[in-house]
Amino acid sequence: MDVRIAVVICLAQLVPCFFCFFAVFIEHTRVPKWIWFAAIILVLAFSVFITRIYFTPDSSFYNIRGGLTFIFLLFVIAAALFCIRDNYFTNLFVLCFLTNYNDYIQLLAKIFNIVWKNRIGFFNPSADYAITIVLLELAAFPFLFWFMQKIIKPVIEQTSAMRAWRYLWIIPISFYCIFRIGLFPTFSDACLVWHNSLFLLPVAWIIGTIMTYYIVMRTLLESFTNSRLQSQLSVMDLQIELQKEQYEQLQKNIESTRAARHDLRHNLLALKGYADQRDTDGLLRYINHYLKILDTDEVTSFCENYAVDTILRHYYLLAHKSGIEAGITVNLPKELPVTEMDTCVVLGNLLENALEACLLQTKLHRFIHVSIGIAGKRMVAINVKNSYENEIRQEKGKFYSTKRAGEGIGLTSVRHIAEKHQGFAHFDYADHIFKVSVLLMPDSKSK
Repeated sequence: MDVRIAVVICLAQLVPCFFCFFAVFIEHTRVPKWIWFAAIILVLAFSVFITRIYFTPDSSFYNIRGGLTFIFLLFVIAAALFCIRDNYFTNLFVLCFLTNYNDYIQLLAKIFNIVWKNRIGFFNPSADYAITIVLLELAAFPFLFWFMQKIIKPVIEQTSAMRAWRYLWIIPISFYCIFRIGLFPTFSDACLVWHNSLFLLPVAWIIGTIMTYYIVMRTLLESFTNSRLQSQLSVMDLQIELQKEQYEQLQKNIESTRAARHDLRHNLLALKGYADQRDTDGLLRYINHYLKILDTDEVTSFCENYAVDTILRHYYLLAHKSGIEAGITVNLPKELPVTEMDTCVVLGNLLENALEACLLQTKLHRFIHVSIGIAGKRMVAINVKNSYENEIRQEKGKFYSTKRAGEGIGLTSVRHIAEKHQGFAHFDYADHIFKVSVLLMPDSKSK
């Protein structure tokens, strides 16, 4: 096969893969977008240059394709390791999926060449094969781009921290091995006699594998959604439980107030007796004792929003009972620009993590500092700072739970809610102090 034709075929298959791969991860890169596009063009130009110099007209198509693919893989692997802020396994999954896609194109091109053999011939078999590849790529690229952007990319953005990605790449690798060992050699046989029944197997293979990818992506997304709903239900259960506790405390306060009023006359007489005798010390002791009796241990309200105030008072009391210093500063209106549920999920998860970190401490001073307010006109800013002693497990910007494998569900929910509201969640730690900053933007539909 002519080297130029081989290069055309390879580029027709590699360029769409280049584009779709980086379209999925372009928002998670450490370098500007224009650098990526410039790098892709340079890599493609370098690939063509190396091919023209290294390979001869007698070189086989598969050697040329292997050389170009090797350069492509080196570039993608280097980008995944050093320039993309995401899970390595998601990169590997997408790369293997695109390899499967190229196998589909090659398989269809082989079939069309067999069907059209000795019927349609524009130039020569090699040129006809190249034209078939290019036409199939042009026809299939819209579907590939749609599948990557609408099915795979949203799932990766929401579930990249899930442990399942460590194993999902095995699916496209398995498809690749089955295709190369069992299916492709059959249709690469030059002596193959075509009949219509042979068309069913490759079509069933392509449709079956694509449906498998779709089902896997949907299952993964539903699993993540269920985790988020579970987190929201936990917050709702906590709010209901706190309301019950507040009602019980209110009943106790009412009974205590009634008893205090009933004994008020006796207490006033006792105070008068101390005053008549000019016993200042006894008077102060009696007053202090009386104040302790009237103390209901009720925490002052932190803000006007009932849902947020309930979460804050709950964790404040837990910290206070555990001997943890808790400082809370809140400046929120009664009506929040962001949904109460999302705000409470973020706040509850952050305070739960902070409290757990403090409870695990045995030496250093334990504290939790919370600051919440409105940034700008309608943005909710949440800042939580707490002490810690245990080692923090972090990988590529993700903090992994000390209680389970993989990233903590709470932190995953915080990240997702921040992205949902066009905001951010920033985590930082140094000198045994863990800091979290979350910014939530109001929905476009919110007033």
